[in-house]
Amino acid sequence: MSRARRCPLRSRLPGLLLLVAFLPLTQSCGDDPAAPGAEPPPEPPPIPAEATTWIESNSVPFDGSHLSLPHDDIEFLRDVVGDARIVSLGENTHGTRDFFEMKARILRFLVEEMDFDAFAIEATWPEANRLDRYVRYGEGDPEILLSGLYFWTWNTESVLEMIEWMRAHNEAGGDVGFYGFDMQFPGMALHNVFEYLRAVDPDRVTEVATLVDCLTRYANGPDGRFPNPGYRDQTDDHRAACGVSLGEALDQLLANREDYEAAAGEDAFAVALQSMRVAIQYHMQVTGDQTRDESMAENTIWLDEHLGPGSRMVLWAHNFHVSTQPGAQGWYLQGKYGEAMLVVGFSHESGTFTGVTQRGSTNLGLGEHVLSPPLQLSYEHYLSSAAAPRLVLDLRNRDIGSAGASWLTGPRSFRAIGCCYDPGAPSRYWSQPRIIEWFDVLIHYEATGPTTVLPGRYPERF
Repeated sequence: MSRARRCPLRSRLPGLLLLVAFLPLTQSCGDDPAAPGAEPPPEPPPIPAEATTWIESNSVPFDGSHLSLPHDDIEFLRDVVGDARIVSLGENTHGTRDFFEMKARILRFLVEEMDFDAFAIEATWPEANRLDRYVRYGEGDPEILLSGLYFWTWNTESVLEMIEWMRAHNEAGGDVGFYGFDMQFPGMALHNVFEYLRAVDPDRVTEVATLVDCLTRYANGPDGRFPNPGYRDQTDDHRAACGVSLGEALDQLLANREDYEAAAGEDAFAVALQSMRVAIQYHMQVTGDQTRDESMAENTIWLDEHLGPGSRMVLWAHNFHVSTQPGAQGWYLQGKYGEAMLVVGFSHESGTFTGVTQRGSTNLGLGEHVLSPPLQLSYEHYLSSAAAPRLVLDLRNRDIGSAGASWLTGPRSFRAIGCCYDPGAPSRYWSQPRIIEWFDVLIHYEATGPTTVLPGRYPERF
């Protein structure tokens, strides 16, 4: 299976950085132009009427996506979620406003109606903690802190609006936290370790700083920018030696755990230790010793365990990451949580979205893109045959042997875009999953619109 990289933005987008991930794609020849003089391809069969009837009978329409809407039309989610402790919300593109707004609406419902108390997003763990302090205590400027996640994808009006709702909810007596589970930026994680040691063991700062200097000198600054050349440009020998030194720094923390916890408490030590692990995860991603998705799953589990068994959490990431296909974050989490986790994918038939324009391997900056029509007999093609413009379809416990539901067995085409898009090659952005193996629930839209990206305004210091 080929994979398309979600590329970091270069100098054409100053001040904006993007996470790197790999999304499964398959090359489809269905959109290739016919050779001159060739017979036109035969018309594909129409969607069977029994499939459309089945979708309409088994799905639930809803009125809209904005988080300000009343809960009435999504009350059915109470039964869909049930006793799940983790609800993972995906997205086909990182630039679709309707997806973002609906995820915020679902978060509000789960917090207000089902006692969920944690939200975690596909963004770097240490920086997200600053937004947690904002939503809990009002500390800092939320627009600057949102930029300080380093991802243009989240630096949008929709996410800021959700953060402001979280702040208002807590200010009125609620208790919902904002967290991250990514690990692609080691700068603040290393900074946290040094700050902690200055407080509990100042004589050890120099020793630990020397051990991790092999990574610190190549780490990002408060604006998310990395030096050039960076850690990825160093030799294999440098990174191998650095991995040993980073492990020794971690061992220094663990060896002094009892004294450190006595000096500053268990929670402060846990945060310092997790900060060191995040820096090591960045190293391991660069060296190929551990994938990003495995590290994100580790951080999600750490967060869940840190919050305690009574916590219930909403995750926000791309469809690929939340899915349970092998190697995805959701696949690792499924092994831990099983039916205590609900995985929700998002799809759409038509509309526009924000994304980095690509021409081959060249990034041309952010732009608004138009979705190509669904491939014939794709999952989106089937879903779009239903009359409702927006619907939720629970994929679990279905009699897929029936004529109306047999299309679910797949594999068949399913769109997978992410952050970046080459409008000259729309057929690249389709995968071939068995959808019922990847997701528990699908939320489908007839048409969607683009996110509005905010200007980048970064914190001056960690």
